[in-house]
Amino acid sequence: MRKLNFGCGTDIKECYDNVDGQKGKNITKSFDFNKFPYPFEDNEYDYIYMRNVLESLEDIQRVLDELWRISKPDAIVEIRAPYYANKGAYNCFMHNHYFSERAFIYYVRGHKGMSKGDQYEIIKLDLIPTPIGRFVPKYIREKINYFLVESIEVGLMVIKKKTKKK
Repeated sequence: MRKLNFGCGTDIKECYDNVDGQKGKNITKSFDFNKFPYPFEDNEYDYIYMRNVLESLEDIQRVLDELWRISKPDAIVEIRAPYYANKGAYNCFMHNHYFSERAFIYYVRGHKGMSKGDQYEIIKLDLIPTPIGRFVPKYIREKINYFLVESIEVGLMVIKKKTKKK
C-alpha cells in the first residue's frame, strides 16, 4: 500500500512518502504545491493524508483534481483544514481559505465550474472540537459549533473506472 503524507512539514510518518514545499530531513520530495502537474505518476497512491495544508494553497479545485490523478481507484484522501467559524483559523497570514462542512459537499456533488461529481465520494465528514468543545456532547456541539469547533476533517474516496490489466 502506497501512502502519501502531503505537506508533511516536520510531521514525518514512517512508511509514507513525506512531501513538502520545503526540503528537510526525511522529506522524500519537495516541490511547489501551487504548480501543476505534481511530480507523481497517475494512479500511484492508495492513501493520501493532508493536515493543515489545503487552506494555504491557491487553487483548491486544481489541488483536489491533481490528488485524484495521483490516487489509485478507491484510494482515500484524508484532509484536515481549519473550520471557518473558529477565529483561530485566521491566526496565520498564509491561510487563503477556510472551510465549512458544506464546502466539501458542494465540491463532490459537482456544482457549476467545480468537480465533475464523479471524482470523489465523501466517506467521512467530522467537525473536530476545540479542547473545550471536547467536553460538550457532539449533538450539542453541532448546534453551537461556532464556539466549539476547531477544524473540519473529511475523508474522500477516489472514484475511478477500473481498467483491466493486460
